[in-house]
Amino acid sequence: MGAVYRARQRGLDRVVALKILPQQLSKDAGFAERFAREARALARLNHPNIVDVYDLGQAGAIYYFLMEFVDGVNLRQMLEAHPLTPPEALAIMSQICEAMEYAHGEGVVHRDIKPENILGDHKGRVKIADFGLSKLLGAEAPVVQLTQASHVLGTMHYMAPEQFENPLAVDHRADIYSLGVVFYEMLTGELPLGRFSLALAKSGRGRAAR
Repeated sequence: MGAVYRARQRGLDRVVALKILPQQLSKDAGFAERFAREARALARLNHPNIVDVYDLGQAGAIYYFLMEFVDGVNLRQMLEAHPLTPPEALAIMSQICEAMEYAHGEGVVHRDIKPENILGDHKGRVKIADFGLSKLLGAEAPVVQLTQASHVLGTMHYMAPEQFENPLAVDHRADIYSLGVVFYEMLTGELPLGRFSLALAKSGRGRAAR
């Protein structure tokens, strides 16, 4: 959806993340509306484990929004750096679950939970980012139709079956499914594709118990 830069907000003298919609996409009303919807979805949420949004605007033909800068790496980079122990995975998962429980209570479904959208800072705090595919439960349909009923929203291997069958009708349960896939991957280093072993055994705890 856009390029993200580390920037400094001069007025408040703080480091922020500046997300910009590429100019070639800003001419498409659907992309511009989806970009704005991501900022509005984040603005509805105020939780320590969800990235804060500070401002949404347009400078000429450039659409942008400012959000909290998370000084760290995403979960994908964590997994590539070293395998997570079960206690480490549980500590991360508990924070993600608290954030998603809050978001669902506010009527926001993420629809794209995956390691790349889970950020961790140097203090061990985890924050969910990238609400570009989010859905507001109970909201009226947008003036600009962002997707057709047959279009799939999400990322392959992390998507619930209903996201393939009826992507515009999914609810919070799709996020719960994606969280389960992420948790399995944290414990095993693999995706639960086809025939797979129990996460307990893959994590090493099952072997230690035998």
